[in-house]
Amino acid sequence: MWLDGCFKSRTTLRPGGCSLCTAWPTLASLVVCAALLIAPVTVAFAQVMQVPEGILLQPINDNDAVQILNMGRAAVFPPPAAAEIPFFTYSQLASRDGHTHAGSIVGGSPFSSLTNNTTTTVHFVIVPVVLKFNLGGTVFTFSPTAGDPGCIGAGHTALSLTQASPLFHPISFTMNGVSIGSRTYPDAFQRAEFFTKTGANYHLAFNVTTLATQTMTLAASDTSPANASVFQSSGQCGTNTGTTNIPGGLGVISMSTFDSKARALINTLHLNSSEFPFFLIYNSVFSVGDSANLNNCCVLGYHNSETGMVSNPGQTYGVSDFEGRRATLIGGAANISIATHEIAEWVNDPSINNLVPAWGHIGQQPGCQDNLEVGDPLTGRLLPGRSLNGFTYNMQELAFFSWFYGHPSIGAGGKFSDNGTFGADAGAICH
Repeated sequence: MWLDGCFKSRTTLRPGGCSLCTAWPTLASLVVCAALLIAPVTVAFAQVMQVPEGILLQPINDNDAVQILNMGRAAVFPPPAAAEIPFFTYSQLASRDGHTHAGSIVGGSPFSSLTNNTTTTVHFVIVPVVLKFNLGGTVFTFSPTAGDPGCIGAGHTALSLTQASPLFHPISFTMNGVSIGSRTYPDAFQRAEFFTKTGANYHLAFNVTTLATQTMTLAASDTSPANASVFQSSGQCGTNTGTTNIPGGLGVISMSTFDSKARALINTLHLNSSEFPFFLIYNSVFSVGDSANLNNCCVLGYHNSETGMVSNPGQTYGVSDFEGRRATLIGGAANISIATHEIAEWVNDPSINNLVPAWGHIGQQPGCQDNLEVGDPLTGRLLPGRSLNGFTYNMQELAFFSWFYGHPSIGAGGKFSDNGTFGADAGAICH
């Protein structure tokens, strides 16, 4: 069960057997629950609260929270156009439960001789988002397009580092002792995940566009429940630009508030289901419930599908914090690690409904989960840092397709994750 008031009740939403929290029926993604006692402290800035010293926030369970977000939500996008992101559907017999499960994955099918040695290109749209917290007339700004030399070095922004990262620029990868070649990380993972089924020319490529910076102005946090709050963490780097600067600032916005604004932006920016909008924020996270209570924090990123249909995911989109504190404030979260988690999960489960035999009690999932979310079982487990253009990037290790469905592995080196942590599949069905 989930303790300290974060998740007070659970209900089974799928016949597959995963229990999902229902304490807040309209909210979503990477949730951090910690036994914290938070109270406003006397600081120079009105309505800024203090993160207790020595607390390292731990991200858990983005999947459960996304399911919560979607419960009862009315569709706001038009029906999917004929053009969608390129994806394939599959039926997989799982040795873990003896049943056949269906799903869809972005890219060309590794199981087809027509596409298992070809390149598939996806339109990927980066949308940088500036969050402005207006707290009683004092504005705190968290911007992925502004410099923050104390955290990420002079001359960098979260946006420029993301654009120049291994998410979009190839570097050499060896996974489980097998050379994968020079690829972007999403491409390298897909090749390694289906290594025995794909040829050397199998690629997942992104055609990347970056849109103009969008600004979200958030209401004051003195409402109940608070939609937006700002916390300060002693001893942490980070100076946010704007009306007022505070060191170690952490912006927290209600997930439902952000999601409604992000979905509206998709329409306003005339994006469509053939594109993947990816919203980038900086040193800011989301809450599941009242943002002024860190027991409801922290959502670090998520991905979603408008339809939730395996055969027709429609408009998909994602969001990620670029965490400049390099795993010193939020455990296992550093620069692009959250983005690698969410992008890889979107690729492998664009509808968020690729059902698998239930697994759990590992990674960010304290209970059971029954979908193909490749980041969740290894949340916070960072790969060794990789340098590119003078910056050291941190990517997250990811679980292979075979880990969810069962042995034998079709992944690189006969393993079940891309850095060898999983030497066997998920095992017995989770209860």
